Amino acid sequence: MMTFEGTQIMGSANILAKLKGLGQVAHTPKTIDIQPSIDGQSIVIFVTGHIKIGGDNPLHYTDFFHLVPSGPGNYYVHNAIFRLNYGM
Repeated sequence: MMTFEGTQIMGSANILAKLKGLGQVAHTPKTIDIQPSIDGQSIVIFVTGHIKIGGDNPLHYTDFFHLVPSGPGNYYVHNAIFRLNYGM
């Protein structure tokens, strides 16, 4: 599941369709915080930065990922939350 600007999107096909529908996107990360999750194997990642969507002026954003192991050295994104930060 991914939450994008308050809208929950379920399933990899729907998530990919949403991301592809945004058009040209350019990220400039500013901070990245990484911590182990409660089970000791999963990882949570919190990112802040600037994003340009479709060539518009950059906006502040936050992005949260919960990575869960799927095999030795492999992870998948179990949860993701993305939010634009207006008025900063």
